[in-house]
Amino acid sequence: MRAMSGGRGDETQLSNGSSTDYDLIIVGGGLAGSSLAIAVAGRGFRILIVEHQEEFRDRIRGEVLMPWGSLEAKRLGIYDLLLESCAIEAAYFSSFTNGSSPAVRDLPATTPAATCCVTFPHPEMQAVLLKRAETLGAEVRRGTVASAVAFGEVPRVHIGGAAKGLSARLVVLADGRDSRLRSLLGFEVRHDPEQLVTAGMVLEGDVNCSEFLAGEARPSANTVNLFYDPAGGRMVIAMRIAPGRNRIYLIYHKDVLPKRLSGRHSVDEMIRQLRAVGAPSHWFDRARQAGPFASFDGSHRWVEGPYHEGVVLVGDTAAATDPAWGRGLSRTLRDVRLLRDRLLESSDWRSAAEAYARDHDDFYGRMRRLEAMQTALLFERGDAADSRRKHAFALFAHDPTRVPDAMGLGPEAPSDDQARARYFGEI
Repeated sequence: MRAMSGGRGDETQLSNGSSTDYDLIIVGGGLAGSSLAIAVAGRGFRILIVEHQEEFRDRIRGEVLMPWGSLEAKRLGIYDLLLESCAIEAAYFSSFTNGSSPAVRDLPATTPAATCCVTFPHPEMQAVLLKRAETLGAEVRRGTVASAVAFGEVPRVHIGGAAKGLSARLVVLADGRDSRLRSLLGFEVRHDPEQLVTAGMVLEGDVNCSEFLAGEARPSANTVNLFYDPAGGRMVIAMRIAPGRNRIYLIYHKDVLPKRLSGRHSVDEMIRQLRAVGAPSHWFDRARQAGPFASFDGSHRWVEGPYHEGVVLVGDTAAATDPAWGRGLSRTLRDVRLLRDRLLESSDWRSAAEAYARDHDDFYGRMRRLEAMQTALLFERGDAADSRRKHAFALFAHDPTRVPDAMGLGPEAPSDDQARARYFGEI
């Protein structure tokens, strides 16, 4: 294949003599779509990004990269861009469990790639990356809807009501966990039963939810704060995402609260729950709830083999892990990096996309097993679950290696039967 030189009106010619309008048509200009365009920029590919939103909106989740996700961001060439524009490094992770001493982890000193957590407002991150993709040569159409996609040797995307679709060597669906096009194309989406519920809101004001609350003060650094209430089946994760702006989440087993927290009428109950789990009262004395406030379930949903006849799925469109664990953005960047690597190593993009789909299924399966382990141990209810937790936590105190390092290793953290047995204290 070769890319014909010239202006926007040129076509891309395939090795068999046929031609396409673009090499890549990417539906969705968020983290997955824009990062992919950035990652393959400068290779002579003609790229179109179709993004239906005129302005990105707060979706109440997606503000943190775990250290293994920060490594993926560096591999894709977007890490420094995010830091220069909208992101904050959190070099520490502080955990507070009822009845135990606080644990503060120095991430650069203890993670395999010496990387940090990174936080940011999700809409600002999306805007920065989409702008960079456009600057690097991707054509961006905003406020337009990809109404249909057709499989084929040369797949096509129909924009709005246009009868004639635009052709591409490869179409990438990166339009989120509720992708309409994925459903129209007949990709089968599998679901796990609902177990955890996450409620999220923004706190604005003179407060920093990434402050140090235990141990030696480190005024020049940030931490992500986690509070865990084993008996109550609840967890809180809090972080600063911009000056004067913080995101705080309440995560709980679905049987803990009688109804989901959502909207202004639930703010007082949300704050009561956050304080009960351990979030400090002064955060709520000096700040106010701002923006949307809602709850969502965290069941896994995924497509096995996220590629078919010229159409490939990435990010949440391919698979969504439980947002309670904060790995969704890191997982998305792993998808993008795997697809980027396959596309650049072969001119046969059909075979490359098939290889990516196998790569994706492998690492996503490991992540799903890992999160199932953690959810079962930390959140399951009942006397048997309480006894199992007490036993496992006592073993962790003497041998921390029993806990898979999901934060540092991501999908490379052990999740096989032996790892599960060690985590549960069965061996």
